[in-house]
Amino acid sequence: MRRFLSNFFCNIFQICFLIGILIFFYSETRSESKVLTGVNELHKSLIKISKKTINGDNLELIDDVIKNSYDLEKMGKMIIGVDWKQMDANTQKEFINVFNRFISVNYLRRFNKINELNFEHQTVTVIEDKFRLARVILTADNEKIEIDYLLGLKNEKWKIFDVLLDGSISEIATKKSDFKKIIREEGVGGLLKRLRIRNQF
Repeated sequence: MRRFLSNFFCNIFQICFLIGILIFFYSETRSESKVLTGVNELHKSLIKISKKTINGDNLELIDDVIKNSYDLEKMGKMIIGVDWKQMDANTQKEFINVFNRFISVNYLRRFNKINELNFEHQTVTVIEDKFRLARVILTADNEKIEIDYLLGLKNEKWKIFDVLLDGSISEIATKKSDFKKIIREEGVGGLLKRLRIRNQF
């Protein structure tokens, strides 16, 4: 009887252990899927741009994707820096809208020149519980580029707030550097004016 009970409880333990592993991997897969929702949406739109389905005539389609995939407010705060708090709510909102279009136009200019485009997901890494890093290999006309998306949780949705090319070139750092001189010399109003000019397609 003892042997029977020992084997019985041993089998129960093994089954529970296996179920626990399956639940863990299932939850991890679901969690990773949630992180990649916005990234996948962005990639689908970029593929449409390369196939000329999205162009200058329907640019608002990519505008909507950028708005849903990116944390534009967080990016604005990071790029503008200390001047962000000095901006009134209307100017902050105006910057977010103009910067949204700025990102859309840049994507359109880059990706409408590409004929063959593919994205291969690599890993999703947890960074201090609050952030995630999604690594992707982009293949554009046979040229491979490593892209890291930094994401934060906002309103229960993972949103991109920075993009690193080849693991080191930060889009936020680049834009902050580009915009800093303009803000210093012309103010935020001058920056908005320049961005509107660049947004003309």
